[in-house]
Amino acid sequence: MSESQQSQKQPNLLLTMTLIVLETVFTFILKHDRVVALQAKKFIDENIAIKINSYIPYFDFYVSFTEKGILFDYMAPNKIIDLDVRTTLTDLIKIFVLGNRRSIKAMRIDGNQVLKDEFRDFLTLFALPKLLSDWKQWLYEPVDEQEVVASRNRIAPLLDKIDQQRSQINSLKVEVKQYKNRIRRLQRRQKNINIAFSLISILLVVLLVYNLI
Repeated sequence: MSESQQSQKQPNLLLTMTLIVLETVFTFILKHDRVVALQAKKFIDENIAIKINSYIPYFDFYVSFTEKGILFDYMAPNKIIDLDVRTTLTDLIKIFVLGNRRSIKAMRIDGNQVLKDEFRDFLTLFALPKLLSDWKQWLYEPVDEQEVVASRNRIAPLLDKIDQQRSQINSLKVEVKQYKNRIRRLQRRQKNINIAFSLISILLVVLLVYNLI
């Protein structure tokens, strides 16, 4: 085997081993952390596939959500990629080790806007500080999903986002109501203009006929 072949095989082997470790760890967390499982339910139900591309250093791999767990592979799956994520290795480390929200926002993601937001929320739950805050919950099983218990530090970002979305919805409702009122006023004004124009037209016709007579 030539040196070039050995140098190509070594990075592929390293990437493969790394992906196997990541797949094992992430699937373990998914099966034992009920907050993560609930957040990942939509991804699993829709069999979401994501491409992760790092440009510093350059490498890419694919993440697939299946009923068996979260699968990692350097080969593209046999389906359309739902999200294309571009980031750096440094930001990935900051996200999963430190839970750095700035690194999450810095990601360049192509795909459905709602899915992009949900993926960013999902990453915040996988941050090591968040996982460690609720590791005791892994020791027992709740009766149903409604009994999922998590520390306020764990779910605080999601609660904040829900509050922001509610505020935005309320603001949009107010704007819609204002637009409807404005449209009604414009319609009434247009109706009055049409009536006035019709009366003036009739009056002009009458005057014209009167003058002709």
